[in-house]
Amino acid sequence: MKSKIIILLIVLRSGIGVYAQDCPGAPLTLSTQAQVDNFPNNFPGCTEVGVSITISGNNITNLNGLSQLESITKSLFIINNPSLTSLSGLSNLSNIGVELTIDNCDALVTLNGLQALPFIGGTLTITGNAVLNDLNALSGIGHINGSLLISQNPALASLAGLDNVAFTGRFLQISNNNALTALNSLDNLTAVGNNPNVIGRFLSIGSNPNLTTLNGLNSLVSVGTDFEIANNGNLMSLNAFVNLTTVGGEFSITNNPDLTSITDFDNLASVGGTLTISNNNVLSDCAAEGICNIVAPPGQQAVISNNDPGCNNENQVEAACAAAPVELTFFKGKYEDEAAVLTWQTATEKNNDYFIVEHSINGNHFQKLDKVAGHGTSSDVNNYQFRHVQPSNGAHYYRLKQVDFDGTSEYSNIAVVFAAGDDAVNIAPNPFADVVFIQGITDECVVRVRSASGMVILEKNISTNCPLDLSSAPNGIYFVEIQTDSQRTVKRMIKE
Repeated sequence: MKSKIIILLIVLRSGIGVYAQDCPGAPLTLSTQAQVDNFPNNFPGCTEVGVSITISGNNITNLNGLSQLESITKSLFIINNPSLTSLSGLSNLSNIGVELTIDNCDALVTLNGLQALPFIGGTLTITGNAVLNDLNALSGIGHINGSLLISQNPALASLAGLDNVAFTGRFLQISNNNALTALNSLDNLTAVGNNPNVIGRFLSIGSNPNLTTLNGLNSLVSVGTDFEIANNGNLMSLNAFVNLTTVGGEFSITNNPDLTSITDFDNLASVGGTLTISNNNVLSDCAAEGICNIVAPPGQQAVISNNDPGCNNENQVEAACAAAPVELTFFKGKYEDEAAVLTWQTATEKNNDYFIVEHSINGNHFQKLDKVAGHGTSSDVNNYQFRHVQPSNGAHYYRLKQVDFDGTSEYSNIAVVFAAGDDAVNIAPNPFADVVFIQGITDECVVRVRSASGMVILEKNISTNCPLDLSSAPNGIYFVEIQTDSQRTVKRMIKE
């Protein structure tokens, strides 16, 4: 009898040991298709992996063997897979705790399979993928705690799929993407390098030979350290930076041969290092209010050289600033009583004939709405208002074209107004103190509240508008996922 008990204990202990090994206990590398296919046999029931996984092999074509994975709390590296054509095996993966890298996968056309990811805990790197032309599978990502690097993807013509990214904790680098013509899908990005505890918090957009406009960065307000726009052979406009106010380090615009104007930096208020504008062959207009204010103070380091006359040295820029016809104090908009209400103010006006109010639904192509008379020449403060009645639900972009009596003109910053009808999902109040309401819910849905680190702190089913009590949660940034049968919405909110 005693021997049977001992045998039973050995079996039980052995069973416990096998169960503990259901998930890999050390960093795992899968280098063949067979190893990928055998993952569910080698690690039965393993849904949450606590180590990094590297997938790298010449004959790997699909990742279907990883379909049981729901969470990788460390990093996922998909690198050097020349035959990989599909990521659909990762369709259940809803958490990557540190880094996601997709590098040198030359048969990969899309990232379909990554739709369930709401955030990246560290850095997102997409580099060196020869035929990749679609990032739409990343549309669920609301924030990236580390960096965003998109580089050397020669077939990538659009960044659609990054629409919901609100901030990156470290750097944003977009470089050497030969087919990329615009950045139209980064319009929710408000901050780059917003984590002061890390180094290397910069923005760099360079060596994209067919990039003509940076529209899509219109919501960007701050860059932690360095700001660099360089070596973009066809770049003609920097009007995406109308709302940029703060650059913590160096500010550099260099070697962009088709760039003619940088007058959209009106709101730039602070540059922590040297301001450099050089080797932009046809750049002649640098008299943005923000540039003017930064160049003017004694002691500010500025290097302005080898541009076109008008912006060829610091004296030319200061002279152009002094001749600016209208000093626009602000131009902003809000949604009120089923209308986009636009207001602006001038501190002084010189030969100001009129303003044209222009409107766009994508931030790129603008059309005239109306003309508002100016005050000619005036040293008084003048206030203006215009109402765009009943715009459709969604984001609307507005700008002013100020026209002098002699026909010369310049553009204001772009004001963004979000028009929300009764059927639009909204979060209110935001920022909030204790309770937040989800408005506009008409179908039964699942609501999850995640912290900035990705942890789910609240999950519940709702069928109508209802309050969420977050009084016990600490102050900070949170993300709300609203999942219905037909769509998934991610909203960013702040508790103060």
